[in-house]
Amino acid sequence: MDTMKKKISASGETSRKRKRENIHINRTVAAREICDVISNQVKERFCFISHYSAVSLLEAPKSQEYEKKFPTQILDQTTDAYSMLQKDRLKTELGVIYRSDFRNMTGAISLLQFIIENNLQTTFSETYKLLLIIVTIPMTTAEAERCFSTLKRVRHF
Repeated sequence: MDTMKKKISASGETSRKRKRENIHINRTVAAREICDVISNQVKERFCFISHYSAVSLLEAPKSQEYEKKFPTQILDQTTDAYSMLQKDRLKTELGVIYRSDFRNMTGAISLLQFIIENNLQTTFSETYKLLLIIVTIPMTTAEAERCFSTLKRVRHF
C-alpha cells in the first residue's frame, strides 16, 4: 500500500514538472515569435529611408562644410531615390547654393520662398524640384501618432 501511494505521488509530481516545463517551453516559443514579429516590423518600417537623405543636402548649418567638401554620397542617394532629378545639374546648382551668398537662408522653406520670390525656378530647376519634394515629405512624431484627435483628423482628411 505504501509503495502504491509513493508511485501515485511520484507520478503526480512528474506530471506537475512536465506541466511547468511545457509552460516554460511555450512561453519561450511565444517570446521568440513576438521578437521575430517586432524585428520584421521594424525592418519593414525602416527599409526605405534613403529619401530622407535629400533633406540633409539643404541643411543650412552644413552649407559651409559642404562648400569645402561636396556631399557626393548624399547626392547619389538622393538621385537614386528620386530618379527624376538630373544629378549633374543638381550638383552644379547646389554648389552655387552652398556659397556664402546664400548662407542667410535658414532652411528649405526659406530657400524655396527665395527662389519663388526672385523667379529663379528655371535657373535652379533641379533644386526647385528637390525643395518641393522636401517640403512635402510628411514628418511624423510618435506623440502625434498616439493622439486620438490627430488620428481622427488624418482619417477624415
